[in-house]
Amino acid sequence: MLQEIETEGQTDADPTLVPEHSMSEDRRNASAAGMPHDGREIALGDLAFLVVAAFRRHPHINNVLTHISGANWQRVEQAQRAILNPLTASRDLTPLARNMLDLMCAERGVTGRILKPYFRGLLARILSPHLAGLLTDHVGFLFLELELESRLAEGIASQGSPE
Repeated sequence: MLQEIETEGQTDADPTLVPEHSMSEDRRNASAAGMPHDGREIALGDLAFLVVAAFRRHPHINNVLTHISGANWQRVEQAQRAILNPLTASRDLTPLARNMLDLMCAERGVTGRILKPYFRGLLARILSPHLAGLLTDHVGFLFLELELESRLAEGIASQGSPE
């Protein structure tokens, strides 16, 4: 069984497919006992829209994202679409998307402690458990890439400066 996510710019082309499991059907059925798969599919643009709508409903998250985006919610939705796209690498993210990713993953400050569980709970409610897990892992991986890049840049900068 496959979960399907359409990436931006795809219309009649093959959508990006996210496999439910990379094992045989028999092993999948045996390992998934008690965890039914409901076969839900969602387009990436629709998912980004739902996530941003949920962020706008939350008073604190709405306030913070309004501030960091300059009150441009189209930019917030674009950034969210890039973050959720399984084909996106951290180097492809805009500064706004990087900032949002930090809020979604780092648990820094009040907003990070609110947004991380809110985002994960939202994915769990609107996606199948497996796809929610895949996207949560993807978002976490993007964040780790950015953190590694930042720490490497700090290390290089500190090595180059005289003490």
